[in-house]
Amino acid sequence: MNKKSQKTQLKIEQAMFELLKEKPYAELTVAEIAQRAKVSRMAFYRNFSGKDAILTHFLQQEFADFIQDIKEHDLNSLEQQLTAYLSHFKNHPDLMRVLLKAGFEGELLNQQTAYLHRLLIEYHPELDLSDYAISYQSGGIYMLLIWWVNDDFTAPVELLVDYARRHIMLNK
Repeated sequence: MNKKSQKTQLKIEQAMFELLKEKPYAELTVAEIAQRAKVSRMAFYRNFSGKDAILTHFLQQEFADFIQDIKEHDLNSLEQQLTAYLSHFKNHPDLMRVLLKAGFEGELLNQQTAYLHRLLIEYHPELDLSDYAISYQSGGIYMLLIWWVNDDFTAPVELLVDYARRHIMLNK
């Protein structure tokens, strides 16, 4: 993908998230998003098939960035990886709030589960977890994240990671 397309996609994503702070997702139109992004509808559709595709692309990129962060910082334990994951949301608190307010719980959980699956296969093959087990683990981590967001991130990251280690992550 060329830099112009990447720049256009970023402008569209930013425009959608700005609009989500103002109105519900169901009320957003492609025309509004394109106008806010200062791109034509044609440019919008060259990059995304619709507004749902913006979210999917954004979340896939976010989770790809987590994997890259793990590689770059040599984070090998599940505790280190979960700390990086949760810290991202704490450092960007509006992101999760906007996603939840817009009703993206299901898509976020699906993307997180795909991310966790990739993470466990690549970094922890010794665990030899089934898809069901990975889905179960992802659900627990996801609900911990939702609780934390709704509690305004008051608990320290270390407390959540310790809880996940003891109760979710197979007592490892």
